[in-house]
Amino acid sequence: MLNPNDAAVLWRALYGSQRGLIGVHSALRPAPGSKQLSRHRSRFFDYPYHARAAADWCRGNSESGLEAYFCAHLLLAKRRIKANAAPVLALWADADGAALTPDSPEPTAIVESSPGRAHLFWRLTRPISPLRAEELNRRLLLAVGADRSGWDLSQLLRPPGTKNRKYEDAPTVRLLELDLGVGYHPRELEIALPDLPSPLPQPTILDRPAPPAGTVDLSRLSARMRGLIVHGNAASGRPYPTRSEADFAVAIAMFGAGYDEADVWTVMTDPQNGISERYLERGRYGAGYLSLTIDNARGRALPRDALGGFRKAARRPRPDATPTTAPKAS
Repeated sequence: MLNPNDAAVLWRALYGSQRGLIGVHSALRPAPGSKQLSRHRSRFFDYPYHARAAADWCRGNSESGLEAYFCAHLLLAKRRIKANAAPVLALWADADGAALTPDSPEPTAIVESSPGRAHLFWRLTRPISPLRAEELNRRLLLAVGADRSGWDLSQLLRPPGTKNRKYEDAPTVRLLELDLGVGYHPRELEIALPDLPSPLPQPTILDRPAPPAGTVDLSRLSARMRGLIVHGNAASGRPYPTRSEADFAVAIAMFGAGYDEADVWTVMTDPQNGISERYLERGRYGAGYLSLTIDNARGRALPRDALGGFRKAARRPRPDATPTTAPKAS
């Protein structure tokens, strides 16, 4: 039987006696199966004092026809980025229909996100650093064969008691199992879980300018681009289909507005800017990802002329074109 307080019950199991912010998010899916979401809105509630209010907010948005999500870990500030992650007391994985093997660690909690699909959680006996939790999450995915993209910090998952509107029948997200007697010492998991594959070689980044001291003045950019930089793609109001496309758009806009490469690097790697989320998420590969993004954007950007407009490329005449003026008599 569905308990309307299941989300708050789950959070008490995942976060224990810690203090921080529960990050919740809502968005509109225009039609079942659509991957385009709009009307993004985020809220942050003090935990443990306002956990019930956070659950009510998610359920209320779901009942009004929106998708509802929560951040898999507590936050230290009101922005859902890695730099704001609190110490982690429970690991997570998006099982995505994968069946647990007999050798898989038994989850503390199982949340059915839709029939045949589930979010899995493993309670720890003590909190660990966010980066250490991220690494153990990746190793857990190997152990359970879960969704390879559901391990990262700031991951959004579905709270029990809300509707999953990816599907025509909008199934209710349910808390299937919760056993507070199941918990793991972090060192126990580090020993038992499979090792990660050897990382690919880090791309060599040559001759990158040193970021200038201080912040970059964004006044030359449009209001939309400023909002995208500060809040990130999901919370920008008019999000791009992917964060990579949002990063590319910001880089193009900055080059087009006359900013140099050092300015672009500074803006897109500053943890206080929401646009840095994708770069930070990629860890050791962030520099290679951002280098390619910036190089491609520089080639696409058009510089502004002295009057503030974009310069148009000179049109080359066709070889057979007729001159528009008569030649002067000699």
